[in-house]
Amino acid sequence: MELPPAWQRPDPLRGLEDMPWSVLAHGAGVDDLLRRVVHDEGATREAACRALVDRLLVDDTVSEASVWAVPFLVEMGASYRVPADSRDRVIFLLAAMALASAGFTDEGKRTRRRWNALGRELPRRPPDWITQTRYEVAKGAPKVFEALAGAEVACSMALAIAVPETVPRHVVAVAEDLASADRSPRLLALAARVALHLVSDAPITPALLRATAQCNPELLRAYRDKAYPHHQPPYVTMQLMGYRYAFLAAYGDGEEGVTIRP
Repeated sequence: MELPPAWQRPDPLRGLEDMPWSVLAHGAGVDDLLRRVVHDEGATREAACRALVDRLLVDDTVSEASVWAVPFLVEMGASYRVPADSRDRVIFLLAAMALASAGFTDEGKRTRRRWNALGRELPRRPPDWITQTRYEVAKGAPKVFEALAGAEVACSMALAIAVPETVPRHVVAVAEDLASADRSPRLLALAARVALHLVSDAPITPALLRATAQCNPELLRAYRDKAYPHHQPPYVTMQLMGYRYAFLAAYGDGEEGVTIRP
């Protein structure tokens, strides 16, 4: 009998020692954190996951190390050799990195996502870690989706929301099943509905955004107060809301988790 795809993947940390982490911006110690996420036990593994988020997504900001870490995170998210709790957190981290609102410059300053009045994203000076990180996540996402197969899990919806252009048909089918509030936890159903809307590339109206935000006081307040960046396209706002619902579905209100700023 053939093993599932997630069991056939290579060592997720293969090649880790070949990377010059110490010379990459924000890269010092990333290799050790990745090893701990895979191999440590219980609470220390969870602490390593949190530390990895703090290193690769500093206040919703990606860096050079973030870009180079993505291929390893993808393999970790796609491998059953990694404990399930770590896999979930790694996949959430991949989604959050793809949605990052800022990137570090060579001088250590932040450059943020900005749009013109037509909703077109404005170019950034190189190195553009925001675009490069999102590209790497989108490139690797199919491996994660293949490994997750038909798993009805919140991290799958988070990744689908972050890179909807990569979502395969079998994940769409999972989202369609989850979108039924009668059989799914409410927040997970909401995340699935957001994912389906983004995958379908259907128009996102102010009424739809408001209705989506209604389900969480924090999101509704941000929407009412227009706390999102000027000219931010509706689909980006929808992505941020959907990611939040997916995270809450997995971990609840008791954990702040990855910071994605409105």
